[in-house]
Amino acid sequence: MSKRTHPQPAAPVAQLLTIAQVAALLCVHRTKVYDLINHYGLPVMKLGNRSTRINAARLQAWLEQRELSA
Repeated sequence: MSKRTHPQPAAPVAQLLTIAQVAALLCVHRTKVYDLINHYGLPVMKLGNRSTRINAARLQAWLEQRELSA
């Protein structure tokens, strides 16, 4: 007799935001987002040569960490 196996629940997929989406969320210009990346350690994910994405959960954690250190 064969056992039925239940599929494992899929791991949640991270919500990836574009630079423009992050700028809109933070109410800043796109160039300020690049400044946050280059000078303040905002974590990013590079997809290919031209696509930069920001994990929404990591953005939230980064903001909270900066709030605590202020």
